[in-house]
Amino acid sequence: MTESLEPLATLRPRVEQWLADDPDRETQGQLQQLLHDCADGNAAHTLLADCFRGTLQFGTAGLRGALGPGPNRMNRATVMRAGAGLGTFLIDAAPNSRSGLVVVGFDARHGSAQFAHDTCAVLTGMGIPVQVLPHSLPTPVLAFA
Repeated sequence: MTESLEPLATLRPRVEQWLADDPDRETQGQLQQLLHDCADGNAAHTLLADCFRGTLQFGTAGLRGALGPGPNRMNRATVMRAGAGLGTFLIDAAPNSRSGLVVVGFDARHGSAQFAHDTCAVLTGMGIPVQVLPHSLPTPVLAFA
């Protein structure tokens, strides 16, 4: 059974709101092109609907997914939102979290260093001390840290 596409009439306002909040010109451009190419039921509509079908979920290796625009893709806006959620959780769960240290690492995948620095900026802005590892490292090194 094929899942039906969200109608463009309801999808477009969500896409435009995402565009307004997206800090990355590359993903903004991708979304603008998809909107330009979109017609009911065409390939651009299918891709756009998938980019906005839910949100990425944390797994055992963290937040992972295809790169691209929207809440169902890995991008700077998604990572920053996840960082804000982590910061809120830490502050709520451990009120003294502002006296601890969060270690942020990155690997060699495309965008990983930028995602790490965005996460640090969000957490620092929330008053949580962070330390970013100095260069790309395998994921288990971060887990050890």
